[in-house]
Amino acid sequence: MVKLVRALNRGLDLLEILNQNDGACIASLAQDADLPLATAYRMMETLISRGLVAKGDDGASYWLTGQVSALSNGYAEDSLMVQVAGPLLDALCENTEWPISLTLPIGIRMEVRAHTDFLTPLVLVKVPIGHTISMINSAAGLAYLAHCTESQRDILLSMIFESPAFDAFEESLRDRSVVDTVLREAQSSGHSYLSTDNTYAALGVPIIFGGVPVAALSVRYFKSVVSKADAVKLHLGMVTKAALDISKAWSALRNQ
Repeated sequence: MVKLVRALNRGLDLLEILNQNDGACIASLAQDADLPLATAYRMMETLISRGLVAKGDDGASYWLTGQVSALSNGYAEDSLMVQVAGPLLDALCENTEWPISLTLPIGIRMEVRAHTDFLTPLVLVKVPIGHTISMINSAAGLAYLAHCTESQRDILLSMIFESPAFDAFEESLRDRSVVDTVLREAQSSGHSYLSTDNTYAALGVPIIFGGVPVAALSVRYFKSVVSKADAVKLHLGMVTKAALDISKAWSALRNQ
């Protein structure tokens, strides 16, 4: 069993208590958290040093700062993207008839945050929301990596190659020269294409915001039905437009 960090738990307890009783004094906080007064004081001073808590003008009360809500900005903005992408993914699936996924980067992996697997019968295995996959083992991840800045891409690839491979296929992809060639092609063409088994292949397109990739769209195909050339010819334009529309709608919603 992993040993928990007791001090961190106590600090989080204090934040939760202060969230319910903003402006409380140190004696009240210590009592509610079941902490010695001196311990509660040191923890509150630590939270002040991190910008999460501030003292009131009276010097005796403690108040949460706006920095606390900033901790949820990443989650909130990701949720906004899922919100605006939903209708666009549904429309894209209706036009292509193939399953579409919205994936966002999380560390060195891509996380599926929305998809249309339930809207089309052309799916053998439905991908669960929250499923993650290595960036080099997915069309979405390759599309994302290809459009990162060079320094960011180097850092991510170094981390990927230093981490344990998830499976044999991912291990087979760990040739830096091959990956670099694939990424250059994706960068120049604006899309990636990857076949991970004998059944499926996928086309990926980055979602760009402020000149950098923030997510990616991918379309999965049965290889026996749709060739790479047909996927590009028939659907690349629609997928690229959907990625642009998601970026614009996300920007508009964030600015409201």
